[in-house]
Amino acid sequence: MKIEFDKKLFKYAVYISITAIAIYIVFLLLFNIKNILGNVLSVIFSIISLLKPLLLAIVIAYILYPITKLIENFLENNKILKIQKFGTRRITAVILSYVSVLAILTALIWGIYFMIGGQLSSNTTIANIISDINLYFDNNPFSASSIKETIESFNSPIISALQPYIVDGFNLIQTYVMKNLSNMTSSLVSIGSSIATFFIAFIISIYLLKDSEYFISIWKKLYYLIFRGGSAGNKLNYIFSIIHEVFGKFIRGQLLEAFFVGVLSSIALSIAGIKYSFVIGTIAGISNMIPYVGPIVGTVLAAVMGLLSGNPIKILYAIIAMLIVQQIDNQLLAPQIVGNSVGLHPVFTMMAILIGGNVGGLLGMLIAVPLAASFKVLFTTWYHKHIEVH
Repeated sequence: MKIEFDKKLFKYAVYISITAIAIYIVFLLLFNIKNILGNVLSVIFSIISLLKPLLLAIVIAYILYPITKLIENFLENNKILKIQKFGTRRITAVILSYVSVLAILTALIWGIYFMIGGQLSSNTTIANIISDINLYFDNNPFSASSIKETIESFNSPIISALQPYIVDGFNLIQTYVMKNLSNMTSSLVSIGSSIATFFIAFIISIYLLKDSEYFISIWKKLYYLIFRGGSAGNKLNYIFSIIHEVFGKFIRGQLLEAFFVGVLSSIALSIAGIKYSFVIGTIAGISNMIPYVGPIVGTVLAAVMGLLSGNPIKILYAIIAMLIVQQIDNQLLAPQIVGNSVGLHPVFTMMAILIGGNVGGLLGMLIAVPLAASFKVLFTTWYHKHIEVH
């Protein structure tokens, strides 16, 4: 008996099979979404880790580009120091930009060297420092009674009212320091790899600045190959220009805030009687550019210098001085300077930092404000174009 081939039935069977396979794949993906996302993120993070020197080099070049252009324009227009040849002028501008930055960093490192050298002997090692600090806490514990006696000696009703909080704070600090001192050596070892990465990025950034037009032209060619001058490419180009402008303003705002924090920290620590207050204040200002982590660096450094001074009460002075500076920064400087530099209200500035920290950690906090400001500009433009017209 000959069985006729039913094309319609075969077509339905193929459709059903494909649908069943698709449903199976979807369920398979859904039930393994955690592992799949984990593997994808692992690959992405591995690629980012490999490209870390290049990405860091791009950031360094992006920050130093305005300084390089400023010096280059000066060398082009100045009658006395004018350099006619473009290549020579560009190389000179790049060298002067890096020399300026390196001079500031060298001055800081030199200041830190003398700051530590003024407190420690030349043969002191990291292990000895940790051992001495442990021994100090064992022999001179900050007990609640000793702190209470110190506070009462001030004869100030305000400080007396804050006594319970100060005592609890010191107990927490002492417990934290004692638990984490043993981890300092391993943390310092990991700094070596970071220094190597930074050095490679530093070298790459020099070439990026020196031949910036060449690399920009490559980017434009790739951009054209992908979008072919279409409307999507034009819109994306507009978005990039907005982000570039906002990030530039944000960086300038952060540098201005760092300057004020550095000055205020230096003055506050000088009043508190902490040695090398200018060096510590400068470090506090620079580290303050990193949200949350930066302020801790300045405070811990000031407290350590107070400890090494031989007068334990100066630890309290240093911490109080830095806390006052941080309150001024958090309540006045950061919302106004950083917020105004990117056109964000202080409330939205704080919200952006909190959301960015929860989503992307430290990197999220660093880029949250300029991204929020970019979104605001883009949304405002879209609103004026599509809503207000109607």
